[in-house]
Amino acid sequence: MDTIVWAGLLAVLVLIYQQRSRRIVLASWWVVFLLTALLLRHHITSGLGLGLTW
Repeated sequence: MDTIVWAGLLAVLVLIYQQRSRRIVLASWWVVFLLTALLLRHHITSGLGLGLTW
C-alpha cells in the first residue's frame, strides 16, 4: 500500500516539475488522495474482520 501511495505522489511531483496546468495537478492529487482513502478503508475493515484491533 505504501508503494502505491508514494508512486501516486511521485507522479504528481513529476506533473509539477513538468509545469502542467494547475487543474491537472490538482485533479491528480485528488485522485491519489481518494485512492489512498479507499485503500485505507479496505485495510482497516479487513483487519477488523479478522478480529484485529487498533
